[in-house]
Amino acid sequence: MKIGRKILCSILAGSGSAVLIGGIGCRATVAGDPDRPIKIEAHVTIDVRQIKEEAHSIEDMVSGPAAKKSSRLEGWLVGTAWAELSPEVMQAINSRRDRLSEIKLFKAQGLIGEDNQGHVAALGGDPKAQALVEAENRDRETIYQAQVQQKGLPADAIGTVRAAFAQEQRDRAEPGEKIQQSSGEWVTK
Repeated sequence: MKIGRKILCSILAGSGSAVLIGGIGCRATVAGDPDRPIKIEAHVTIDVRQIKEEAHSIEDMVSGPAAKKSSRLEGWLVGTAWAELSPEVMQAINSRRDRLSEIKLFKAQGLIGEDNQGHVAALGGDPKAQALVEAENRDRETIYQAQVQQKGLPADAIGTVRAAFAQEQRDRAEPGEKIQQSSGEWVTK
């Protein structure tokens, strides 16, 4: 399919592809009052499938069969799915791995459950469970924010990332553990 230069320039100008615009001889111009802000509308497509795959891989690093500080899976992720895991993300993964046995213990007692936002929730009044929940959620949020930043997604895409990780956590929950459905209802798996 042949696209005329004028049409292609319009498409590229609308997408903000300044490098390509200059490369094919297009010129972007702005008309209007220079003292008023320019409104640009853009639509971003989020590859939810890729986020779900990365959620699965990250959770494997935390709790899967390769859950060791220097796992082969970690090396595979660095080379493929995550071009570069930041030190903050690696610290969050390692911290989550270190507290995993305690989290599982409290989940088995019904004192911690997986909510529908990709976080854990304290379901009883136990102060130790509450402290674990706070630390775990801080680390999870570090990972979720890194997903959004790394992919160059808009800030409101964090909800999509959280939902993908929440589904992964519900899928991994053991029988007898509390999980919150996407509808908000708490159930025992």
